[in-house]
Amino acid sequence: MKKTKTRVLAVMAAAVMMTGLAACSSGGSGGTAGGTSGGQEAKTEKPAEEAGQQGEKPRIAYIVGNLGDKSFNDSGADGMRRLQAEGWDCKIIEAGDETKADKWEDTMLDTIEEGYDIVVASSTYRDILLRLAKEYPDNKFVCFDDSMDEADIPENMAMIFYAQNEGSYMVGQLAAGMSKSGVVAVNVGMDNPVIADFVTGFINGVQDYNPECKVVKAVVGKWNDPAKMKELCLSQARDKKVDVFYQVAGGSGGGLFEACKELGTWGIGVDSDQYQYYKESENPELADIILTSMLKNVGDSFVAFFHDVEAGKDVWKKVNRLGLKENSVGYVDNEFFQENVPEDVRNKMTDAQAKIINGEIKVKSYYDFSGESEYQALLDSVAP
Repeated sequence: MKKTKTRVLAVMAAAVMMTGLAACSSGGSGGTAGGTSGGQEAKTEKPAEEAGQQGEKPRIAYIVGNLGDKSFNDSGADGMRRLQAEGWDCKIIEAGDETKADKWEDTMLDTIEEGYDIVVASSTYRDILLRLAKEYPDNKFVCFDDSMDEADIPENMAMIFYAQNEGSYMVGQLAAGMSKSGVVAVNVGMDNPVIADFVTGFINGVQDYNPECKVVKAVVGKWNDPAKMKELCLSQARDKKVDVFYQVAGGSGGGLFEACKELGTWGIGVDSDQYQYYKESENPELADIILTSMLKNVGDSFVAFFHDVEAGKDVWKKVNRLGLKENSVGYVDNEFFQENVPEDVRNKMTDAQAKIINGEIKVKSYYDFSGESEYQALLDSVAP
C-alpha cells in the first residue's frame, strides 16, 4: 500500500490531536475493547463516546496476530479492555499469522490513517514499528516483549521488556522438584531471542534445584500447531522419559496439555493462568494436569505502562524492564498448585523468589551470552 496524500493528511490530523492531548497527559486501565479480524473493526461493548472520554486520551491500536491462544495475545487484549473501561479508546486488531506478514505494515498504516495515536505491537513486528516510528514522528509506538540498545530507539518509541528468564527460573525449580524420572522438557513454538531467554531461565532453575536433572528442548516450528506439539511430547516421554513438560508455544501449547493428559504427567503453562482458562473451557479436564503457569502479565504491563504515560513519566526512548520485583512475571499459586505440589518444593520456590527479588540470585539470561554458541553449549550440557 502506497502512502497517499489522503493518508498523509490523516496522519497530520492525528498529530494535531496528539499536540492537544499532550497538555492533558491522561491515561488509565480497564474494561472492554473491540476485537478485529483482518484489519476490520469489530463492535466494542463500551465505546469511548459512552464513557465520555473521547478526545481526552490518546487513541491506542493493539496489533496482535490472532486471539484465542489463552495465553500471551489474550492477556494483552485483556489489558486493552481494562484500559478502555477507564476511558481509553482502544482498538484490538487481529493482523493474522506469518502467512499474512505482507499485510502487517498496511494494517498499521490503516490505524494511523484512522486517527490512532499510539500503535502497540509485540517483538514480531519490531522492524515495522522501527521504520514507521521514523516515518511518523508525531505518532507513538510501543514494542513489547523486546529489548534493544536505548541509543537506537526512536524518540517516539518505547520498549516493554519482560524478565521471562526470572519467571521461567521459578517453574524450572518446580519441574525439577516434581520430576520422578529426572528428565523434564521445555517445548517452544518458534526460536527467537525472547524464547531463548525463557529456555535459559528454565534450565537455570532446573539445575539450581537439582544439578542431576536433565532438560529436553524441542521446537514445534509454528505458534498454532497443537497436533505437532502433542506428537513431540509423546515421543519425548517414550524416548527420553520426560515426565514434566513446560510449553512456551502460544496456540501450539494446547497439544502439550493433551499429551500430558494422555500420559498422566504434569504440564506447566505460560503467560496467563492456563489452569483457569481450561477449567472454564470446553475441555476442562485439561486443567487437571496444569500444575501452574509461568506468568508474563502482558495485560497488567499495558495498564501500568499507560498509567505511567498518564502520569507524565519518562517511558519513551527507553527499555521499560519488568520482572519478579515488579510483579510482571511470576507463577500461579492457586489452590490446585497448593494441593498438588509438596510443601518442601513450594518452600524452595518461595525462598528462590525472595532471593531473586533481593538480588542474591541473578538468573541466567540469553541476553548475557556472548553468542549463539554459548546458548547451544548450555542446551548441550543438560541434554539426556
